[in-house]
Amino acid sequence: MNNRMKSIFLTMIMIISAGAGMVAVPLAGATQVVITEAVQVVDDGANSRQSAVVADSEGNVHLVWAKNNQQLLYTMIDPRGITLIAPTQLNDNGAARTWHPDMAIDSLDRVHITWADKSGQHAIMYTAINPFQDDRDGSAATDGSITVVQDTIVEKRSNNRDWPAIAIDSRDNVHITWEDNFDQLDKFFQQPQIYYAMFEPNPAATQADVIFDSTLLTPIIGHKGHPDIAIDADDKVQVVWDDTRGGKVELTFIIDTSGSMYSEWADVCTVVYGGNFASGGSFQGIKPMLKNANMTVYETLYGLGNYMPGAASSGDCSSVSPNGANAQGPRTSPLGLYPGDDSGGIRKLPGTVYNGQTYS
Repeated sequence: MNNRMKSIFLTMIMIISAGAGMVAVPLAGATQVVITEAVQVVDDGANSRQSAVVADSEGNVHLVWAKNNQQLLYTMIDPRGITLIAPTQLNDNGAARTWHPDMAIDSLDRVHITWADKSGQHAIMYTAINPFQDDRDGSAATDGSITVVQDTIVEKRSNNRDWPAIAIDSRDNVHITWEDNFDQLDKFFQQPQIYYAMFEPNPAATQADVIFDSTLLTPIIGHKGHPDIAIDADDKVQVVWDDTRGGKVELTFIIDTSGSMYSEWADVCTVVYGGNFASGGSFQGIKPMLKNANMTVYETLYGLGNYMPGAASSGDCSSVSPNGANAQGPRTSPLGLYPGDDSGGIRKLPGTVYNGQTYS
């Protein structure tokens, strides 16, 4: 399989769990835990990838995947690896751009599927099917014959969204989470955040009724992504995701110290440390803003040459230590050697070369 053509394979693995008593179990070989050979689900010359799988109460296996990142394909296989429903296209839109499908199964063995559609404005989609409405004779079904909830837009608005995940609770309600760059108040600088929605399937009307509309779960600056979701025995929703909180960022600024750069010095300090811009308006500052998100910023502002303008030691730059009035050169040790050592301050950078000559 190369990058341009991929197939979908399936194998079943039997996992033996240890009992409550801590009993030593010898290592098992692959032939002892793999109970079927790899089954080729599809190999039609297309780029078939991003597969997801669930099993129903009868041991049947249900798979979805993206074909050429366009069509959403589904197939059903029995416990012996025999195809019951051949690959069947599910999404209605022929111009769709399908990415990262996920699926879950409910108490009635209905299959619920979510995916990202990146055709035009990115959308998070949801549908539900009942494969037992098909004759399951090994041929492909039709989307209309097995669909119990039509393709439903979970979210579609400005900015991008992706990586949906889905889970079903004990009442067969649908819970979906995803990452989303939507930023209505422009508070997160279009960094992806985690959103959540809940639906109640209404098969009689082939639709899903909204219980909770699109809801922001992570109202704090930082990059969030790749969520997953699970429902516990008490129908509490558990969501997990990647998060930059607790991370560290290093910023280095090298600024001209000639006479043409004066208000710009003040503005750089406003951007980094917060305060008022020379032209008006205010800003919280990158360093305090990320500190509120439990992120550490290691920053140093360097002025080229031996001269430091007055703006480098006044206004929003005045509280920085060291600042331009101290005229210190580069540190001899890195930042972060001890707690609180997270700022290099404002320093001069005299040993510089431009066009093969000393810069002044």
